[in-house]
Amino acid sequence: MQPSQNIEIRPGEGGDDAAHFASELVEALRAYITNHGVPVVVTEGRTIVLALYGHADHLNLTRFTGTHRIQRIPNNDRNGRRHTSTATVALIDDPGTSQVELIDDELRCDFYRGHGKGGQHRNKTSSAVRLTHLPTGTVVVVERGRSQAKNLEAARAELLRRLTDERKSESSSKVNQTRTRQISTGERPTKQWTWNAQRDEVLHHETGRRYRMAAFLRGELDG
Repeated sequence: MQPSQNIEIRPGEGGDDAAHFASELVEALRAYITNHGVPVVVTEGRTIVLALYGHADHLNLTRFTGTHRIQRIPNNDRNGRRHTSTATVALIDDPGTSQVELIDDELRCDFYRGHGKGGQHRNKTSSAVRLTHLPTGTVVVVERGRSQAKNLEAARAELLRRLTDERKSESSSKVNQTRTRQISTGERPTKQWTWNAQRDEVLHHETGRRYRMAAFLRGELDG
């Protein structure tokens, strides 16, 4: 079963404190999502992924995307200096399958005699194949041997591979555009979300909405 959406959380600037902040964001969002009855699976890594299985549009998770920056004194700073660390949150819709189905009505198949080396039989029979995918104009030519059927099979396999790769590339490009649009640069000057530990406050700059930081960390994001 494919997830309906993925939330990607990445540490930004701030070293160990940024990594710790990213983990806090994961726990806050996971608590919020599960409290609303949506199954979620967390995959750890440099990018932490929360995969949502089920309808979650009612949660309006897009409002929590962006660069989050936190201003606080990290536990590992012996001098008690206040730092600013960042982490990013991106919401990526399931792009669907990248598998392509070849539809015969969308294909044009031309057979012709092969050229060059290969023997008299290959050069005197129409065993070579030119397969065209009409919607995209992608063309595959196979002149490997004297069997028309095998060349056609090889042409279909190669066409399927190319079209699948193109779809994956398009999907990846759209995901990257979505991610960049949501999180901007992920650097400290980015003013999308600011967490201030001293004031126990989380500020969403776009809307001006303020949350209590302690409640936000518990996943109480509706209040």
